[in-house]
Amino acid sequence: MARPVLGMIGPARKGKDLALAQVVFENLRNRILDGLWRHGEKLPGTRVIAKDAGVSRWTAVMAVDMLLAEGLVEARKRSGTYVNWSGSGPGLRPDAGGASPDGPKAHVPFAVGVPGLDLFPMHVWRRLQTKRWKEMPVDALQTGHDGGWPELRASIAAHVGATRGLKCAPSQVFVTTSAHAAVQLAGEVLCRQGSVVWMEEPGYFRTRAALQAAGLAPVAVAVDGQGLNIDDGRRLAPKASMAVVTGAFQFPTGVALSDNRKRELLDWSQQVGSFILEDDFACEFRHPRAATLPLAAMANAQRVVYMNTFSTTIFPSLRLSYLVVPRAISDRFAEALRRTERYATVPNQIVLADFLASGQFSKHIRRCREAYAERQQALTSSLESDCAGFFAGEPLLCGMHVCVRFKQRVDDNAVTAAARDAGLVVEPLSRFYANPTTDHGLLLGFAGFRPDALREAVKRLAPLIASFTIAPRAAAGA
Repeated sequence: MARPVLGMIGPARKGKDLALAQVVFENLRNRILDGLWRHGEKLPGTRVIAKDAGVSRWTAVMAVDMLLAEGLVEARKRSGTYVNWSGSGPGLRPDAGGASPDGPKAHVPFAVGVPGLDLFPMHVWRRLQTKRWKEMPVDALQTGHDGGWPELRASIAAHVGATRGLKCAPSQVFVTTSAHAAVQLAGEVLCRQGSVVWMEEPGYFRTRAALQAAGLAPVAVAVDGQGLNIDDGRRLAPKASMAVVTGAFQFPTGVALSDNRKRELLDWSQQVGSFILEDDFACEFRHPRAATLPLAAMANAQRVVYMNTFSTTIFPSLRLSYLVVPRAISDRFAEALRRTERYATVPNQIVLADFLASGQFSKHIRRCREAYAERQQALTSSLESDCAGFFAGEPLLCGMHVCVRFKQRVDDNAVTAAARDAGLVVEPLSRFYANPTTDHGLLLGFAGFRPDALREAVKRLAPLIASFTIAPRAAAGA
């Protein structure tokens, strides 16, 4: 008897295809990461998923494509789609410690990584999309293009040259379906299976998962006030095959990689022949006067691969990221994409190319930068007034969120769970450590929420934190 699938997803909310696809994707992903579907098991077909969720088959196809992009499943020719995730247990879920599957979703304060969707010029995107679909070339409806749609690769090359000082040819740009896919691709191309790679500690757990999916062994290298500690990396793994760094805003702490550390890292790379994967996360939201050159734009950067994503600057369901690779190894990346067929959806690439080339992307970033500054100020001011005494030092800015550390010994996972029950989404700082840590705090996203919503949310968060701490006034009088 076939395994029942009904109830697997539950009724999808009415709305546009991309929003529905995101809902279906999240529910499918949760089943995999909760261990309900195990490694090697075959997924139901997209027709079954569509019927069960009450959506179109096209929406179900997009949801499965998102699973493929995350590396959670793999497609086998003339066979179907199979679970590629080898972990198990609910503790491994991306939202463990964050929102529950039936609880608050992405648009709840203080969700991290959510851009200001209310700021996005949907009318402009709709106009560009309508124009392009009227004249969509048949070639754009094929499986995909090596490296990405040519016009988008050219637009990205021009963009990083103008905004990040990174001079490259379009042939050096490779478009991927997600940041996870970009990291995995870089790991597979640049390193041998089983190779050790430097990974920031604390660091983004999805990056760690992508490296592991590429068959690599991340080693946790300490982060301090100047970013990645090169001496610690040399001590732990002096001949690691690759180092992965977030330069503009270290994720999750927000520390910028200092110029001295950049030079040390480049020197190490040249000495041992290792590569550097530079994730320029949220670089668009560092004030222009505070911006520094990325590693990839510096001298002796022949072994640096640069990456960034449009998910945090445009909208998450666009699912387009990119790599800029040294010219000498661009053929290796092109061959890897041809071999694996991990192509990004072309119609969205075409519209994005127009959005970049027309100057609308730059205009949107300027608007976001101004609004985010206001939202950040609203959050930090509210924390100062309503959460006085709870945190050590000033909140650390990380582009789209702030990182705060508890002054007292507080279980940040317990605070996270209490916040979730109260309808808020926060990230525990300890979650981003690969090793046991006493460094506890919270990540609070502000980019996706208006100032009034942030102020109100802080007032709800403050008593929750207070319940886990000794009252500052009582402690002072003791």
